[in-house]
Amino acid sequence: MKTKITFVNHASICVTAGSVSILSDPWYFGSAFHNGWSLLCENSDDEIGRIIDSITHIWISHEHPDHFSIPFFKKYSTKLKKNKITILFQKTKDQRVVNFLRKLGLNVNELNFNRRVDLSDEVTISCFKDGLYDSALLIESFGEKILNLNDCVTRTIKDAKRIFNQTGHVDFLATQFSYAAWKGGKSNKQWREFAAQEKINAIRVQNKVFRPKYILPFASFIYFSNDRNFYLNDSVNTPKKIINNMSDDSINLIFMKPYDVFGGVNSEHNSDKAITFWEERFNNLNKTKKLGHDKIPIEALEISFEKFLLNLKNNNNLFLIRMLSYLPLLNFCKPLVIELDDIEETVKIDLQKMEFETNQKSKVDLKMSSDSLNFIFINQFGFDTLTVNGCFDEKNHGGFIKSIKSIGIPLLNNNGYKINFRFLFNIRLIFNFFRSVIRVKQNLA
Repeated sequence: MKTKITFVNHASICVTAGSVSILSDPWYFGSAFHNGWSLLCENSDDEIGRIIDSITHIWISHEHPDHFSIPFFKKYSTKLKKNKITILFQKTKDQRVVNFLRKLGLNVNELNFNRRVDLSDEVTISCFKDGLYDSALLIESFGEKILNLNDCVTRTIKDAKRIFNQTGHVDFLATQFSYAAWKGGKSNKQWREFAAQEKINAIRVQNKVFRPKYILPFASFIYFSNDRNFYLNDSVNTPKKIINNMSDDSINLIFMKPYDVFGGVNSEHNSDKAITFWEERFNNLNKTKKLGHDKIPIEALEISFEKFLLNLKNNNNLFLIRMLSYLPLLNFCKPLVIELDDIEETVKIDLQKMEFETNQKSKVDLKMSSDSLNFIFINQFGFDTLTVNGCFDEKNHGGFIKSIKSIGIPLLNNNGYKINFRFLFNIRLIFNFFRSVIRVKQNLA
């Protein structure tokens, strides 16, 4: 390949062609998802400085903190401005990410979906939407196509063809290789094993559809680092596991460790050192220090709940929510009972009555820390964070599904959707929601 690709960390690679160097998703230090994830290795300040000095653009695939690292942009905004680096991000309704970056004084180019944008005479990019917030980026340079799929869901031929219809066959494909969310609690190892195998099957699907010359499995070089979710590491895919499971497939897999370079004058690549590098880190996870959460007093939770209600009222039609809650097939906004084991409290959240009750003796649906519940109350993306970091337990069968239909509502608001009468005509979104719920139910079973 003429185009040069440098691996930096996790989901961050740098694609260099001529005068253009595009860095993706820079998360290089600190935890993510409310003390739920940590990197297998971190980049030093000097290393990050050298990376910034070598690039012209940064592409952010989506708002998740392992792709859009707020600490990174806050810490290095001055250097990014000095180097006149342009940030590339998908065009969204809320413009939350774009506004944050512009307040830091950074130059941002919003990308319309499915449209080609010339960055130079040699480089053209195209951004493609996937799901509620994910996106993929196609980089075309010197007659070569590099496709960064990162977290885009392409489990089936149909999923992959949605993007393939815009890209055609590619030369280099970068894709996630392990599961990255809660998978049913400690006892449901079968779901985790299934999810890990599903990622391997997804790579096979992507290879069949996009027919790349090379596939880089990446965006999974993390571990579940909280004392509440550490068990989730028991079935994750590692580079060695990927290689062993796909040894009979005609797929040209390459693995890279930080600062490995592929392409340019170094098109030949041996993955052995990278595989050893990552295997050592996966194998030593038990030696890592586990993260935790703060204890939040019940009085503070009551105040946060009032803020939660206010946001719910400002972003949705509460009359419609109450009406939907009476439809038996939906089971929408039913009272949810949560055990906060760190402060020895059990609370009930009743969105039909708009009440937060303590000292409950009802059957518990979920167990989590008081900090996790507070995080859900004060952030629209809080429930999404909980499902990704997995720092909770389902105590009653169906408790997780019940929580999606109640405290999960702000997640829709976070992605620009409001529950109102107009929402009822968004058939595609409603269909996808229930399809996801059914899929979760099947895996929990």
